Parts: sequence; C-alpha cells; structure tokens
Amino acid sequence: MKRFINRDTISFFLYFLALLVLAIYMNFFTRGLISVEAYGFTELKYNLIWLGFSLSWIFTMMFLCYIVPKRRRNLVFVILGLFWNVLFFAQICYVQQLGKFMILSDLFVAGEGLQYVTAIFYNMDIGMILTNVVSLLLIGLIVYINRDAHKCKNVFRPSKVVVVIAIAMILTMRSLSYIALGSLAEANSWKENYNARNIYENFTNPNTAMFVSGFYEYHFRAVYKYFYNLVTIDKTELKNSIDEYNRIYGTTHRDNEYTGIFEDKNVIYIMMESIDSWIVDEETMPTLSHMMETGINFTNRYSPFFNGGQTINTEFACNTGMYAISEKDTIYDIDDVDYKYSLANVLSRNGYTVNSFHANSGKFYNRKNFHRLLGYNHHYSLYDLQDEGILDPDKNYFSDSVMFSDDDVLDLMFSSDKFMAFITTYSAHLEYTTDNKVYKTLDEYVTGDYSEEEMVYRSLARDTDNAIANLLDELEERDLLDDTVIVLVSDHYVYGYSDSDYVAAKKGVINDRKELQNTPFVIWSEDIEAEEVDTILDTADILPTLLNMLGIDYDPLNYMGTDVFDEAHDDFVWFSDGTYIASKDCTLSNEAILTKVNYNIRKNRSILLTNYYGD
Repeated sequence: MKRFINRDTISFFLYFLALLVLAIYMNFFTRGLISVEAYGFTELKYNLIWLGFSLSWIFTMMFLCYIVPKRRRNLVFVILGLFWNVLFFAQICYVQQLGKFMILSDLFVAGEGLQYVTAIFYNMDIGMILTNVVSLLLIGLIVYINRDAHKCKNVFRPSKVVVVIAIAMILTMRSLSYIALGSLAEANSWKENYNARNIYENFTNPNTAMFVSGFYEYHFRAVYKYFYNLVTIDKTELKNSIDEYNRIYGTTHRDNEYTGIFEDKNVIYIMMESIDSWIVDEETMPTLSHMMETGINFTNRYSPFFNGGQTINTEFACNTGMYAISEKDTIYDIDDVDYKYSLANVLSRNGYTVNSFHANSGKFYNRKNFHRLLGYNHHYSLYDLQDEGILDPDKNYFSDSVMFSDDDVLDLMFSSDKFMAFITTYSAHLEYTTDNKVYKTLDEYVTGDYSEEEMVYRSLARDTDNAIANLLDELEERDLLDDTVIVLVSDHYVYGYSDSDYVAAKKGVINDRKELQNTPFVIWSEDIEAEEVDTILDTADILPTLLNMLGIDYDPLNYMGTDVFDEAHDDFVWFSDGTYIASKDCTLSNEAILTKVNYNIRKNRSILLTNYYGD
C-alpha cells in the first residue's frame, strides 16, 4: 500500500478533485439556465456525455502534470488550476449579467464591460464561491504537500505503464461521449436545436453547448469553432438557405389601417437605457407614463438578447430589423456588411437627415464607425464633442436631462426640415449605488420607502423622464411637436439590479430571463388617439412597423421582424437558444413554431455572414 499511497498519488488525487468540482458545479449551474425537460436531457446518457468529456480533459491535464519534472510540477499544478478557476468564476459572473456563457468572440467586448466590473459582486453566486474556494484549497494543499519538490535533482522518467493507461483512459472517455451524443437530426428541422449531436456540432447556443459538452470541452471547442468558422464558411450554401427561407415563409407588404399615419413626420427614436416596465409610474416617470396613456402603447414587447452587449444588441435590432451574431468579430466590428435596408439608410433615401447621439465616447462599441456603416450622416458622441471643444467641457452629458436641455445638442438633433434622430440615453445605467457618477450630479431625487438600490435606480429613471419632458417642451417651443413622431423603446430589462427575484415580482413574471425581457415600447405623436396594443412582438419588429406607419414602402423579406399590424405577423417571439414565447391566441403547433424559429436563426446568421444584400 505504501508503494501506491504516497505523496505523488495523493497530490494527483487531490488535483483530480480540484478540477472535477468545477465541472460538476458548472453542470449544476447550467441546468438552471436551460429547461432540461424541454430539451429531453433527462436521460442518464446526457450526464455521461458531459462527464466523459470532462474526465478526458481532467486526465489530460493530470497527464501533463505527470510528465513534467517533479521540481516543476507544482508550478504546472498551480498555473492550470488557477486558469480554470478564473475561467469558471468569469463564466458564471458573465452569465449572471448577460444570461449566456462566453464564447471566444465575446472576449473582444471585455473592454466595454470592465468599467462596470464591480456590479458582478452585488449578486454573487454562493455555490460558485464555495466551489472556487474548495478547488483552490485543494490546489493549495497540493502545493504544501510538495513544498520541497523544487529541491529534487533526480532525473524523472515517466512510467510507460502510466502513460499507456492515461492515454487509454483519455481516448476511452472521449469515445464514449461521442457515441452517447447520438446521430444528427435533419437540418432545418425543429429537432436540430434540441438534439445533442447538433448542439455539439453547430455550437451556436452557448448554454445548451455547455450542458452537452461540459466545462472543459466547451472551452476547447469554442476556440476550435472560432478558427474553424474563419476558414470554412460556405457563403453559397448560406445564401441558398436564405432563398429557401424566403420561399417557405416569404410574404409581401400589404397596407393596413396604420399605413402612412405618420407620413413625412420627423422621427425622434429614443432607446432608453435600462428603463424597465415596473419603474414607469406617475411617481418616478410621469412623462413616459403620460405618453403611454396618450400614445400607442405596446404592452407585449420583448427585447431578446442574442450576442454582444445587451444594449448594442437591441440597438442593432432597432436599426436593422435583425439580431447580432458573434462569429469572427463582434457585430459592431464587422465592416463588410451592406446595411442598405437599415432604418437610417431607408429614411435617408426618403429625404431624411439622419443622425445618432450618445453621451459616451464614439469608441465605445465602435459607434462612431458602426453608425456610419448603418447609414447615419453623423454619430455625435457628446464625450468626444467635449474633448474637441465643441460642447461645454464642464457639463455632465451622461445625465440625460443635461443632454436634452443643451441648446447645442438640440440644434444638432433638429438639424433640417425633415430629420430622424436616434438617441441612446445613459442615466439609468448600472451601477445602482450612491457612487453612480450620474446619481451624484442629480438635482432631483426620488424618495420613499425604498432600499438604497431602488431609490438610486428610480432617481436615475426620473432623470431620463425629465429629459423626455425637456424634449417635448423644446419641440413645442420650436414649433416642431405637431410634425414629429417619437419612438421610445427600452434596450433591456434592468439586469444590473442585484435582486432579480424582486424585479420579477415587481413585473409580475417568473424569474426567467425570457419573461423578464418584456420591456416598454411606445410610439407617440400629439395627433393620434390613445391605444393599447397587446400583440406580442420583439425588437426586430419595430423597424418594419415604423416604416409602415411612415408610409415608406419596403420588402418584408429584408427583415427578420414584421409589421406588428400586418396579418402575417407572427404570434410569438423567438430567442437565440431556439425557444419562444407564444401569445395566448397563437394557433400554430409547437413543432411549426420551433421549425420557423430554427429557420429564423439560420436566416439571420446567414444574411450577416454572406453580406446577402451587398452589391
């Protein structure tokens, strides 16, 4: 027994446990993100798949530690152990903020999120912390047991028997996992998104891919798929799939009672940062509340998250009628796509001057270049304009009320006789503490029986509401109010709030990221009758809906969304993982919806990867 139970075997056993606990907890955590029953992942074999892949990589890392000289083994133990612990921590924190696991291209947006990194500590996952602690303690114990190994001067020769056994175990585990994946489902069928082999091969849904692959296989495969897609995309095949979609689901635009009701009106499109539905009331946001009561209020709108940051994802959908993808680059760094049917380009061709506005630097999300690609004449970054000496350097334009009351900014917005201004607000951005850089500059605060976090959030939302009130006053003073339609849409629910259970309770929904994404959308003009529309729709539907109301003819095939007032509008909204939420009046079968959702995901991705509308 002493021959087998020694310092080396104890160290490797502890290392096995240190890596295994990460894989086990990640599987447990992933089960909370996906509906295991809906995907049919309740059978024992689906546990064997991720476990087999995980064991194969754990044995591989143990093998790497084994073949290095003993005096350097501690260093390898620590480097590999720390790497996986940090990645484990980062992945769960990322999911808590955005609802999906990272893939390689998501690392390119890390810089945008670093300024809000402290927000991840407000709602830490206790299981994650305990798992990290256990794993790191085990690694620390290994280091302690081998604390004098660096003094070893003997030449180490790996045992051939150990090498053969290790390789055999690695290959066996991987082979069993591949076999358990089963066979591929038919392409374009609804089963494609629910079949383990397809999920593993396609690797387009990070959450289900993590469940099927397991923690370690997921990351190695993410790297592989990133570089594989760089060189193997068949654009002809993808374009053919778009044509097939259009043949099956294609429709033509038909006029309806809302066609042209805003013809030739100016358009002010306000994408409101983190303005959630439960915060819109007479106390906190009286102006927006009034506009919902007197305008066209879409009560059943969802803001699904696909890729990139949630704000830029919605911003992209508002402007293109499609959703972002993460492939070679983030969507705002892809510069070889022709967005000829974007909102800005279509309105520009119809005589509008089109400009976009945001308080932050034009480098953030690459907006300065990206918005030019989307067709805007200018993207006005107020931060950059201050730096260039054009705007007052002493003003805090991150406060929406400051931005919407500055004459120089308003002159840029109302730049011609027929204009469209796309404005992304900022005030209600996380973090919701008294250290928030906008909160500290406010002249007005919401008070009441609220927690500090809710008081800060409501106060920031009030600043956005005050900005909207300022805008309405300015439009009236400049005699533009009668000739302007205002679109107000939230970019996402308040995912930066620390207590998601509280948010769900306030919204009256279950604590599920799909249900939580029911967010405000209202179209307001002074000369329309108040109406509440409960038709289900998502962000991509807003663009064709607005074009129809402006009386601008368009081809529905150019968008993933549809006019909400059109007879062909779907009675469901779809999400990046292949799931959906259907209205109570939807008559389509589950299989019919899932099949179309799968086609939607494919068409959306194919358009952007092939520059389908390019010359």
